[in-house]
Amino acid sequence: MARTKTTRQRRRTRGEGTLYEKTRTWKTADGKTRSKTYWVAMVSEGYVSENGRRQRQRPTFYGETAAEARAMRDRYLAEVGKEAPQEQEDSTSLEQYALRFLDHSDAHTRATTSRSYEQVLRLHIVPYIGRCRLAELSPDRIKSMYEQLKSKVSASMLARVHVVLRAMLNLAVEERVITSSPLVSIRKAAPRHKRPRVEALQNSQVKTLRKAAKGHRLESLINLAVATGLRQGELFALRWSDVDLRRRKLSVVRSAQEIDGEITYVDPKTDSSRRRVTLSKIAVAAIEKRAKIADREGHRSELIFPTERGYVLRKSNFLRRVWQPVCLTAGLPHLKFHTLRHTWASLLLTENVHPKVVQEMGGWSSIRIVLDTYSHLIPTMQAQAANALDRALGYRTRARKKTV
Repeated sequence: MARTKTTRQRRRTRGEGTLYEKTRTWKTADGKTRSKTYWVAMVSEGYVSENGRRQRQRPTFYGETAAEARAMRDRYLAEVGKEAPQEQEDSTSLEQYALRFLDHSDAHTRATTSRSYEQVLRLHIVPYIGRCRLAELSPDRIKSMYEQLKSKVSASMLARVHVVLRAMLNLAVEERVITSSPLVSIRKAAPRHKRPRVEALQNSQVKTLRKAAKGHRLESLINLAVATGLRQGELFALRWSDVDLRRRKLSVVRSAQEIDGEITYVDPKTDSSRRRVTLSKIAVAAIEKRAKIADREGHRSELIFPTERGYVLRKSNFLRRVWQPVCLTAGLPHLKFHTLRHTWASLLLTENVHPKVVQEMGGWSSIRIVLDTYSHLIPTMQAQAANALDRALGYRTRARKKTV
């Protein structure tokens, strides 16, 4: 599916006026560039003469979404006694609208997410229903596509296809390209994939892994991952200026992202991912050790964990040259790097650290994600809670008398 095509625009009805998406860009006092995207709806009311000048009357309405801008326009038309324009039947095909959806995702989501959308649409959606007009896309047609995909893709990918298609159709409804999403009537038949329970390392495995990494120039990266739960991209982008060892504070302000071989620094995954973390003594020791190694290497990179030449680490190279050899030495050949993040969270939860604290330190968007992801730890935590209640109420188990 070529991205060079332009999306066919919906024809406006007479009297509807202009409706378009606009992005405003400005610079803040600190020199950073900010932008905001919103929708504009205008109604043409002809011309009036004022002070000898002929001026065009165009009431303008602004909204966060196309639907919001349209609603404000329709309310105005009702107040002045005019009928809201009726939508004409749209002839846009799914493949044509997919290009518009991808343009929208480019502006509103992370680059990795937008790229994932493009791959799912190009490989698993457009080949099956791309030629179908959005207005004629039926639940049966979608269910037929799901049936065909079942034997060709994994359950997780099939669920991903549904998520992407739902996002695109929801945008089409919002922009009034279609009146309702055909997915609404097949909610129970929608592909679902239950994520496998996350695995965390045991204390003994953590010790073995740290021992296997001992002596490597990036030993501290692995230790810091265990001690802070930072994501891989956050660790790769970490700078010396982000760390205050005297106050034992670490600021997560960006993440390294690699797409099509190009590495860029992006804002953290969510607003809550931008955070300030209090460092444990293990984390402080890891950074101090890394500082000594950096001094011996001689380069002056701003990064804490660069390559030997001072450049930002690439995920593929790091996994192949550093992570996998360390895991093999530790006897953990199939261990994912992200498991260290799960291990960090699990260790804190089992030590009775409140899930809200874990959420804030780990940079998750809500406490619900922490509870859902690590719910398998709840039985242990419930037992600890029950024992704590006994202690609070002064209950003591009486020793049984021995019988002769």
